[in-house]
Amino acid sequence: MQQSKQLSLGDRYAEITVVTVTIIALVIGWFYKSSIENASLPFSAEGISAEAPKGWIQFQTSGDELFRAVDINSKGFGTTYTISKIIIADDVPALEVSSLVALNHAQNLLAFRVLSQQEVQVYGRTAYELDYVYVESNPDLTHSEMPKIVRGTDYIFVSNGEAVIVSYQADEKNYDVDLSRFLLFLRSIKF
Repeated sequence: MQQSKQLSLGDRYAEITVVTVTIIALVIGWFYKSSIENASLPFSAEGISAEAPKGWIQFQTSGDELFRAVDINSKGFGTTYTISKIIIADDVPALEVSSLVALNHAQNLLAFRVLSQQEVQVYGRTAYELDYVYVESNPDLTHSEMPKIVRGTDYIFVSNGEAVIVSYQADEKNYDVDLSRFLLFLRSIKF
């Protein structure tokens, strides 16, 4: 003989409550995770300010480089943001500055290749975008690790005899995943 089990009103209420509490907890957890990941610290140097990612290692800079932060929790190559500022003649177009930046990368980065370059609008400003890849290899011969393919994008802003270069470099596998966080950083930059 089969008995049919009927749920009482209290059982139905308990099931609905468990599902509702679980959904609310997941949403709160997601917002908390997002707030931690997107937390930032103020940065300011030579008339340029930005909101740097909190928890990233900020390195001492030299030369034209004003800011360098690396996410040591990235898999593969550590996602890196840099801001550089160079003095140029007033009439130098962004394309020439982009060529100079690409030449500098070609001299300093292993197997450097330009993927594309174009003029773009970035949050209401005209910039020259330089997309590229290169190979990062640990120079320490005692480490047996595979070289990493790094994808990068430089945004070059030219005005009043200065060029501000904002760079984003990430492991090829993480580039698209980390791009939205970089765009938040890029949006925060003021000069």
